[in-house]
Amino acid sequence: MDRAPPSGLRGRVRSLERRTALGETGMLKCLGLAVALAAITISAARAEDRQPVTQKTCTELLSFYKTLPFTGILPLPDGLVSIPGKTGDLTIGFSQTAFNHPWRIAMLAALQAEACRHSNIKLVVLDGNVDVAKQSNDVRDLLARGVDAVLLSPVESAALVPAARAVMAANIPLIVMDRDVPTDKTLFIGQSNVTMGEGVAERMAKDLGGHGNIVVITGLKGSSPAVDRDQGMKNVLAKNPGIKVLATGDGQWIREPAVPIMEDFLTAYPKIDAVFAHAEESAWGAQLAIARANRCKDNIRLYTFDGSNAGFKAVKAGTFQADGNYTPFIADIGLRAALYKLMGKNIAGEKTYQFPGHELVLPASPTVVAENADQWIGHGWGNFEPTPDPCKK
Repeated sequence: MDRAPPSGLRGRVRSLERRTALGETGMLKCLGLAVALAAITISAARAEDRQPVTQKTCTELLSFYKTLPFTGILPLPDGLVSIPGKTGDLTIGFSQTAFNHPWRIAMLAALQAEACRHSNIKLVVLDGNVDVAKQSNDVRDLLARGVDAVLLSPVESAALVPAARAVMAANIPLIVMDRDVPTDKTLFIGQSNVTMGEGVAERMAKDLGGHGNIVVITGLKGSSPAVDRDQGMKNVLAKNPGIKVLATGDGQWIREPAVPIMEDFLTAYPKIDAVFAHAEESAWGAQLAIARANRCKDNIRLYTFDGSNAGFKAVKAGTFQADGNYTPFIADIGLRAALYKLMGKNIAGEKTYQFPGHELVLPASPTVVAENADQWIGHGWGNFEPTPDPCKK
């Protein structure tokens, strides 16, 4: 990823299954064009075979693995994974929300990196296209393929409950990542979006001196990160009654919806002090709307989330005032968790929580602000540059 996609990479995804020929994977590009993918079978055995979507070889992914933040959680040695009563390859299914955003592709890279460490692991990756009906069918397709475990990062939490139940009924591990489902699962893995939302909101409240008018651009309505980031903000605003939420809009995690949403906010409200945007893409969209409306002089502050290197650079430059440090590098843990369950190993740190099943809460990362941006640049995800600030031409 050598540049920021102008729209968060809106890929319409078609079927492609990666079999044994190297040429079948060479045509997929990771950013700047539509990604064609619905079903991919990945063999980790070919070190120089370029993996779909990420376009990284196993040699590159194994080097990348050394930079991942949580390799010490549920550790596994390199080499074949032995499962009692199982011979041959292990097939792990991954149903991803979509590959329309570089954060999602970075998650896949972490998964591929872990798979490359174990030559008898194959991945079947399905792209949900941000469509709950398609993703539900995708999960059932994985079950029909006879996968040994399912990794799931759902489009929406409640809508994927029937699919999650189908996996549990098949008596194979179900590892849910990033976005949860409010039903039984083997394990949910993620950082706390409530804690992260509180951290960003606390910086906003401090910058505003506890008083001001804000607008909110959420992530996809109904997704658990959007719900939890909003709750984190509300927890802080309850202690700062002088901060008023003027309006809220569903930014869907991407740039395009955020632009007209922010344009409407700017038309309706002559005084806006800050934008609380659940995604960097939404924050960049809001900034574009601010510039188009000739409101740069209002110095509207932008508080956001995602944890990309581009976002951290935007914090250093003053475009963003804070960036919630939310890592996509969790799918390697998801794969190891599935393997632990198949191996009959205990998962250290798992606990019961408000939903059926267990959760593994990953360590929180500091909110990136001006004071620590230099420290974090290079430790986020993505190699693209931040969108130029239209208010600083």
